Amino acid sequence: MSGIDELHVSHYAPHGAMATHAHDEPWFCLVIGGRYEECILGETNEHDPGDLLFCPAHAAHAQRFGRDGALKVLFSPDTETTLLLAEHAVKLDGRPLLRRSSALLGLGRRIAAQLDMDDDFSHLSAQGLAMEALALAGRGLEQRSRHEPAWLRRVRDFLHEDPSRDVSLEQLARVAGRHPVHLARTFRVVHECTVGDYVRRLRVDRAAVLLRTTRRPMLDIALECGFAGAAQFSRSFRAVHAITPTAWRQLRG
Repeated sequence: MSGIDELHVSHYAPHGAMATHAHDEPWFCLVIGGRYEECILGETNEHDPGDLLFCPAHAAHAQRFGRDGALKVLFSPDTETTLLLAEHAVKLDGRPLLRRSSALLGLGRRIAAQLDMDDDFSHLSAQGLAMEALALAGRGLEQRSRHEPAWLRRVRDFLHEDPSRDVSLEQLARVAGRHPVHLARTFRVVHECTVGDYVRRLRVDRAAVLLRTTRRPMLDIALECGFAGAAQFSRSFRAVHAITPTAWRQLRG
């Protein structure tokens, strides 16, 4: 078991673009050259060499490449590696950028060099380097998660209990035992999104499961997951997945 199911280097032409698409498997991307812009999970970000990114399975995303194009190492973790990362609190919950560092850039370039060598041991060596990159990113994310205070963890647990219920910042502040302004600021720093963004993703994630596993009417799913109606559900779903819930269901039907 190498921990990596698939591993390759991809080149992207200058000023090129990739239309909105999704993958059936989760992928990691380590940028080793060029620059590009990506729209994924309701966010648009620019990425440079040294960025390690995560793309969840079935997450719709689109990309535009800069004047130098881009060079990326792409690899898909096996099930055991994915479970290991989850067990050790590595946050693979919709934040595209896992970590950015010169050490990751060096590992990515070594992976590309090994694959270029193309001898009996090059792929084995490249897989080991990819796992080293994951370990480096994982330690950084785990350290960051330790900075989440216990009172903020209580708030997150409260949100996960029932994402469909309506909550206010004042109500969450009572759960936390903190001032609402302090809660909002700390939540954004630790989780890199607002409380509203976080709840929207929880609701959309639940809805996506129901879209994939049932044939229930769209409005029923919307109401069960806490949306006011079909229009709000569609707007929120598009904000996260860059695709309508109807189109998303058809792609996975």
